[in-house]
Amino acid sequence: IRIDANQAWSPKQAVRILNEMQEKGLDIELVEQPVKALDFEGLKYVTDRSYVPVLADESVFSPADALKIMQMGAADLINIKLMKCGGIYNALKIASAAEVYGVECMIGCMLEAKISVNAAVHLACARKIITKVDLDGPVLCSEDPILGGAVFHEKKITVSNEPGLGIKGIHGLRYLK
Repeated sequence: IRIDANQAWSPKQAVRILNEMQEKGLDIELVEQPVKALDFEGLKYVTDRSYVPVLADESVFSPADALKIMQMGAADLINIKLMKCGGIYNALKIASAAEVYGVECMIGCMLEAKISVNAAVHLACARKIITKVDLDGPVLCSEDPILGGAVFHEKKITVSNEPGLGIKGIHGLRYLK
């Protein structure tokens, strides 16, 4: 079970709730962002006192944020989202810092179409420190005009063998003459 608290708990609430769940035998893989995004001390409080691994998400808007969290030991894992951290360049910086600190990462997305999530898929394939994937954005879109790229089917993502991101085109796109 993965829990996304979405910043809903105080640090003390988070520890109490998570430890109670664990004591009742729930198999919780991780908790995502249990406290407010800017409460790095609160995040560390939960990480230090909970049996459940803590994933920093909303707290990570930049490589500097990720580095601070890693230096503090404020989270067990870091969630990298390309659209939140500033793209591939910054995502690579976060992944590199995570490799140095030995902090596993998850690659995630927001409500995004297939083209941006394709880049995240390739990043995940390229960096061993990215051990978890939460790339459900394309599945939540009612229409996706992107032709080619990674194939999202149930719980599996298959990377295209085509060059680059494997994108062949965009349905309905017309070029100016």
